[in-house]
Amino acid sequence: MDTHFRQSPFVLLLFVLSYQVTSAQSVDLPPSSLDVLHYVFRLNIHDYTNEIQGEADIYVSLKSQKSSTLILHLDGLDSAGDQGMNVDEILFNNQPVKFTHRNHTLYLSLPTASQGATSGTFIIKYHGIPNDGLIIEKNLYGDRTFFGDNWPNRAHFWLPTNDHPLDKATCEFIVTAPSHYNVVSNGLLREESLLIQTSESRTQYKLTHWSITNPIPTKVMVFGAARFAIQYPANNQSTTIQNWLYPEDREIGFKQFSPTEEILTYYESILGPYPFNKLANVQSKTQYGGMENASAIFYNEQAITNRPSIEALIAHEIAHQWFGNSVTEKKWSDVWLSEGFATYLTHLYIEHAYGKDSLRARLLADKERIFSFHLQSPNSKVVTKDESNLFQLLNANTYQKGAWVLHMLRNKVGDEVFFKILRQFYRKYQYKNAGTQDFITLSSNLSGQNLDSFFSQWLTRADYPVIRSTWKYQSMGKKLTLTLEQTQSSELYQLPIEIALYGDKTARPEIKKVSLNEQKKSFTFKVSNRIKEVVLDPNTRLLLEITPTSR
Repeated sequence: MDTHFRQSPFVLLLFVLSYQVTSAQSVDLPPSSLDVLHYVFRLNIHDYTNEIQGEADIYVSLKSQKSSTLILHLDGLDSAGDQGMNVDEILFNNQPVKFTHRNHTLYLSLPTASQGATSGTFIIKYHGIPNDGLIIEKNLYGDRTFFGDNWPNRAHFWLPTNDHPLDKATCEFIVTAPSHYNVVSNGLLREESLLIQTSESRTQYKLTHWSITNPIPTKVMVFGAARFAIQYPANNQSTTIQNWLYPEDREIGFKQFSPTEEILTYYESILGPYPFNKLANVQSKTQYGGMENASAIFYNEQAITNRPSIEALIAHEIAHQWFGNSVTEKKWSDVWLSEGFATYLTHLYIEHAYGKDSLRARLLADKERIFSFHLQSPNSKVVTKDESNLFQLLNANTYQKGAWVLHMLRNKVGDEVFFKILRQFYRKYQYKNAGTQDFITLSSNLSGQNLDSFFSQWLTRADYPVIRSTWKYQSMGKKLTLTLEQTQSSELYQLPIEIALYGDKTARPEIKKVSLNEQKKSFTFKVSNRIKEVVLDPNTRLLLEITPTSR
């Protein structure tokens, strides 16, 4: 997902508006004792009403039957009874299920005949007008559209699910819609058929069936229905690329999405094969700049037309197909494993495409976002135990600081080991869930270093190091004495710092490396020339705030 705060007046407004709308809908859902293996969502949508009719076939493994009550998540009717989902019937293995529906939750009692079952299929028939999750609105050209927008746990506003990233499943969407809609979803297209028109209906309907055979979290299970122009450009050797644009934006949109194949090929070269069998770029009504739905990425409709290039946005959302969709965080507070990874992988692609100066510029811009965010939220950390407001997890710590942690890890272990860590992390947890400690353990094992303190100081502390320096050159003996001091108010950091010493006889500096593990420490260097300037961290390797160097 790309929230794109602080990047332009339009996207800043977009993020603020989406936060105000969706943060109120973030709800604390009770944990389920069900392990969902597969969903089949059968949905009917219409032009004359926002009400949807749904039937969900949910194949489950019963993890525990210590309680006679099982739980799934589904929004109920609002206080006025105008919006929300109304459940008509629930079956388990074709037997009626007694249920209670309250507080976004279905409490289910297995029929007597099914007591002791270890698996089975729930069939849930329901209808209603979604309060959230499925956006039913006119697009910027006045056409009626339907777009799923589930992050974080908003799938349950329109789909009965176990709405938590830890429970991944395969899924199918079978959507019946007026025939003028094109319907896109996760996975591969299985069927697209005009239905027999009855004499009572003035509308011709079409059934579209999509299916994904790789387990994914509910946050990225979606469909979109709109009037689309669809392009199948020259494709990556192993992956079908598709571009879905509003017809009015066909030309500009197809051009905007042209970097897709190069981005995909680069990520495959450093991470391993793309995890799904298609990649669709879709113009949509998502509230975010981009939403990384598995194999069907939704981009905000105005992002397509209001930016000179969306190459970095595309790179961010494609990176999520590996980290976020295939390798999924175990809990919401591990979201940096998704957003921090996608942010840094975007930087890596930009470095690959445009050189190291472009990487450095993006890292420096990220620094400023991190520093500014810290002033606003001085207690916020990359990894936190607080999941009371899931939208507050989308911030400069989980995106930009998370990316910086990976950049510093890269510099600590070297490129060869760093990229091995990325590949092995992806390979080990592909189509599974991983937590922060899983990544720390794997990184330590592959690097041969104990990285606990490294990750602890960067992931679990709210601040960052602030360094003040002074230096003095002594012509007799050609010596330079440099004093470094950590001035942040909290505990000390362990910092390997590069120092560039610029003399008067050559443009190339002498590079020195020091370790600063104390509050204040002096270092003396033998130098070959008179020193005129001292620069800390000249290669942008550390997340530091550096106060001006003085003599």
